[in-house]
Amino acid sequence: MNLFFEYSLRVSHRAKHAKLLIKPYGGLEVVIPRRFPKYAVERLIRQHQGWITRQLEKRPPLDPTPELPGVINLSIDGSCTDITYHPNANCTRVDIPGQLGVKNGTYQGSIRQLRRWIRREAWRRLPPMLDRLVQKTGLEYVKITIRSQKTRWGSCSSNGTISLNDQLLFVPHATAEYLMIHELCHRQHLNHSSNFWRLVNRHCPDYATHEAILNQARKTIPEWFMADLYR
Repeated sequence: MNLFFEYSLRVSHRAKHAKLLIKPYGGLEVVIPRRFPKYAVERLIRQHQGWITRQLEKRPPLDPTPELPGVINLSIDGSCTDITYHPNANCTRVDIPGQLGVKNGTYQGSIRQLRRWIRREAWRRLPPMLDRLVQKTGLEYVKITIRSQKTRWGSCSSNGTISLNDQLLFVPHATAEYLMIHELCHRQHLNHSSNFWRLVNRHCPDYATHEAILNQARKTIPEWFMADLYR
């Protein structure tokens, strides 16, 4: 039986093997290492067409253009920010505490403004948290970056750069702290060895609880954010 699937192709320098992903809003994505022959992609899809079909069939229908939010709730500190849409305003913010003003242009333009606000809030909130944990644990880092990542909550490079996901704003404060401790511990153990987990346990004994929370936390991120992330 011949089945045809529309798919997007992504070449990753981190990938060691080709893999198939079902994106929440984007269907099938094929991720390949740089040296993987592109002519072999369709053969890979054919080999796994049964799995692809099952995954696509059980995926719930999702709206590619979710309704614009009227409020943004951040679990990291319990804050609630009301949003007002201004059709004729030239600015993207208004000076009202607890309120965000968005120029109501196109739908995608409004989403971009909301995403920029999330990124600004991440830069305002996450680095001070990380620095407090450095003082508390004695662990160190060299540089911090903040991005919108699809699969990782954070990472630590061999040169001491810790990358944090701006979606940490949507998880509980203690869980975000655990993620930062996890990445700081990678400064001593750039792996997930028993020594690494002992160090994590020293600074966060209930780390397993927070791991479980992070495994389910994607479900708590607003749909408008996720739809744009996977566009």
